[in-house]
Amino acid sequence: MERRAEKRSPMRRLPDDCKAAEILARIRQDIPILGLTPAHDLSEPWPNRIARLDDTELLGIEPVSPEMASCIRSGLLLRGDFQEESHTLSQAIGSAEGNYWHAIMHRLEPDYSNSKYWFNRVGTHPIFEQLDASASSVANEELLAEFSSPSWDPFRFTDTCEAAVGGRLGQYQHELEQLQELEFDLLLAHCYQQ
Repeated sequence: MERRAEKRSPMRRLPDDCKAAEILARIRQDIPILGLTPAHDLSEPWPNRIARLDDTELLGIEPVSPEMASCIRSGLLLRGDFQEESHTLSQAIGSAEGNYWHAIMHRLEPDYSNSKYWFNRVGTHPIFEQLDASASSVANEELLAEFSSPSWDPFRFTDTCEAAVGGRLGQYQHELEQLQELEFDLLLAHCYQQ
């Protein structure tokens, strides 16, 4: 399985034929949508299953970058609500993508100021444009004004999640969880394409 080097348009999700997509689908059977804070206990031993697969098995192709394969592992673990295991991986990855998974993990913890620290290290990320363009499909304009005007702002999104968890914007919790799912899908797909 050889990785093609041609430039492709950004993907919105992992390809269906890779093991990582299969794992994500199984995780979503246990946790249909991940909350804004931890609350789940999965029935599957996902950290061990994910760790046993080599990068090529996980992705269905030879990865261009082992670091991006680690990012996908970190994202899958985080989506499965295995924060500590995800954290161990993401904090060892020096790329913007590793920092992004690290930031999401702290947002979910919830440790909002630490999340913002890691988003600061991410800088401007390519998926922000996709998030901003797709957000209106899952959230109303009033909510989007909180964090995506004029463009996606991960710091304001983190503040909005904090406000929802704290009860000030609780009416938007489901929409924020849907946006978080979109964020997961876009970041996993981005890591896969690198």
